[in-house]
Amino acid sequence: MVNLECRILILTAHLKKKCQCRPEDSIDLLDETGTLMNLSKVENPASEFASKYLQERKHYILIRVIRGESSEATSYESLLENLGKHYPDLPDRLQQLSANTQMRQHWRRASFQRRAQALTSTPARPRPTSPSKRSSELKGSPA
Repeated sequence: MVNLECRILILTAHLKKKCQCRPEDSIDLLDETGTLMNLSKVENPASEFASKYLQERKHYILIRVIRGESSEATSYESLLENLGKHYPDLPDRLQQLSANTQMRQHWRRASFQRRAQALTSTPARPRPTSPSKRSSELKGSPA
């Protein structure tokens, strides 16, 4: 049990200490339905209260947020032993959340590459006019 009327920074520091996480670990909470609370993405955790994101008397599962090369490549790992025993659907949900962030990164990277190609490609050459069009242009022009 924790007091939700505290700032997110204090709450996450307390959870890290109680669960023996390293201070540099990024953690978050998942509710029993598999909804990610996104505490690790709160812009100003020193001023935001946990009660804005969490509800009283609900159970949450502590998870480690593992960020890849970019902030978009994220995977999630339960810090609750035997998660599937207590919550049978949640291991699949964590895997799905991890896959979704990787797919988003893949699509953004592909979109960025397409935009970069469009910007760096050579300008289109003027299309040659067909012979019939050239002859009609020549007929109308004074010689």
